[in-house]
Amino acid sequence: MIAVSGFPSTASTDAVKSFLEQHTGEGSIYALKIRPFKSGGKRLYAIVQFMKVSHAETILSKPPKSLWYGTSYLTVREMERDIVPKPRTYQHSMENTTLHFGCQISKDKFLGFWKGQNSSVSFGYGLRKIYFFLCVISKEYKLELSYESIWQIELRRPCSTRSKYLLIQSKLQRNKEEIYVTMLDTVIFI
Repeated sequence: MIAVSGFPSTASTDAVKSFLEQHTGEGSIYALKIRPFKSGGKRLYAIVQFMKVSHAETILSKPPKSLWYGTSYLTVREMERDIVPKPRTYQHSMENTTLHFGCQISKDKFLGFWKGQNSSVSFGYGLRKIYFFLCVISKEYKLELSYESIWQIELRRPCSTRSKYLLIQSKLQRNKEEIYVTMLDTVIFI
């Protein structure tokens, strides 16, 4: 976690987040707070917790006086405590994947009804949960699939293509009213 000081009093949380992610990559910030200095003044500082230590190191490794926000010179220092203690970490993740949602209609045929590119997939500790992060019409979503609801996972590679994919099939589940029965098959292209 780091503290970045010197933002103008007009800086918003979203603007500071966008600015820092230009240096560390989109989605690299886990938590962010903006605070005024206790002594007052027209400047603010941001406390930033990144998804990975390497993101913080990217900002900390900038040469002195090289980080500017508009006409404001920024200083950076390391912080000891996290904003969110014990943040959720993922054992494995895949970035820039293509997700296909649909259902299997025969042994070798898959009927897709939605495709999302530039998605990411993360596997929780002990592979007990799989998290899908996707964007639909400029809105971000997180889908969580627990180990108990997975029927099978297969790594496939059709003869006609070079790409590999995971086929994740969930068990049939009924909702509380037992009106709808859904089957979710997720294909992740690697």
